[in-house]
Amino acid sequence: MKNPYKKIQNFKKIHFIGIGGSGMYGIAEVLLNLGCSITGSDINSSQITKRLESLGVKIYKSHKGSNLKDTDLVIYSNAISKNNEELSYALNKSITTIPRAEMLAELMRFKYGIAVAGSHGKSTTTSLISWILSECNLDPTYIIGGKLKTSSSHGRLGDGQYLVAEADESDSSFLCLSPKINIVTNIDNEHLNNYKNNIRYLKNAYISFINNIPFYERTFLNGDDKNIQSIISKIKRPIVTFGLTSINNYHATNIFQNKFGMTFTLNSPSGKILIKTKL
Repeated sequence: MKNPYKKIQNFKKIHFIGIGGSGMYGIAEVLLNLGCSITGSDINSSQITKRLESLGVKIYKSHKGSNLKDTDLVIYSNAISKNNEELSYALNKSITTIPRAEMLAELMRFKYGIAVAGSHGKSTTTSLISWILSECNLDPTYIIGGKLKTSSSHGRLGDGQYLVAEADESDSSFLCLSPKINIVTNIDNEHLNNYKNNIRYLKNAYISFINNIPFYERTFLNGDDKNIQSIISKIKRPIVTFGLTSINNYHATNIFQNKFGMTFTLNSPSGKILIKTKL
């Protein structure tokens, strides 16, 4: 099979501004798997930056233009100021410079993308889907804000067709993505400062995100969430709902949890299944 990421690999040295930020380090790990040389800057040392250093990533503890020596591509997080010294240097030197979401979109473009959005539960849901696909020997690519315990990584390049990633609604960058299917766990009144302090604009962004999948694919929505319920009439794609009540296509009942794990009954259109998990 022809390598779909060959043009990305042409960028031999890639620098991340704010590499320890959520959503950045997972992409860095995937690009490392592609064989790219990765550097990054972050003023805060963390377990994430220490892990990246252990993988061979050079981490700078300050933001300076000199950190970008011989850099071919700069990726920056949405938390980076337009006045950031490294960002200004890259733009002045005509170094190719893109936001994090654009790189994620490019990685997803060549895979069967599964994008997980929502105010809460994105990392957990993305991790569970990635783990299930891995257990089914489907060798997925994944980019997670948290860490997948079974592999101790935040991102991995797999040979399978699936790419699972968190979709960030905080600055509407999830609208850059073109997944095949998407999942929305809930919608809360977070990050409204980026939506004119009006949840209506946030809901409209979610509507655009949900409808930005192929017409023949499906979106999976938490049918118990009131804000999701309020936008369902504007969704133009086939919908599958999940939750804890019988209004949903799939819902859990008889939920029991102790120190050994959890059991519940999954009620589906095709019948009931007893689920046992160590979670």
